[in-house]
Amino acid sequence: MRLVSLTLLCALPCTANANAQSTPELTSCPASQLVTAAAPIDPNADPIAAAANWYINADRTIWAGPLPVGGWTSGGTVYTSQGAVQGEKTYWVRPQGTQLTVTGRRLDASASPVQSIVPCCYPTGFQIVALLFPTAGCWEISAKAGDRELRFVTQVKPATPVWVR
Repeated sequence: MRLVSLTLLCALPCTANANAQSTPELTSCPASQLVTAAAPIDPNADPIAAAANWYINADRTIWAGPLPVGGWTSGGTVYTSQGAVQGEKTYWVRPQGTQLTVTGRRLDASASPVQSIVPCCYPTGFQIVALLFPTAGCWEISAKAGDRELRFVTQVKPATPVWVR
């Protein structure tokens, strides 16, 4: 009986995924190339590892990352001075004195857009952002700060459940 139950559990998600609204040419996510680099030093931010994986625009004025080990996941909770907010904490670099805006849309299925929480008033190029990917999948992210832009595509993995005993 246990084997039959497991087989049914595997079969149901596979059938549901086959019927999901997806674009045939996006069966695999065309993820943008990551750049391994050291972030610009900012006196108002903790040092980042000498080299990490980032999404960086061509003129190196907007950086997103460094990507967590295994990439971004859906869901998550970030704790701020205002309390807990949904999302995954990310480090960004943007031109000093500009307001960063981050948006995102899922490419391979219908989903609510990415939610971004960009706190006010970071005085230098360093910026913390909470990103909430509502579902796993292939996502296009667009960021703008002043007249600079960064666009990238990333594969978001399902959140790993935390087991509590």
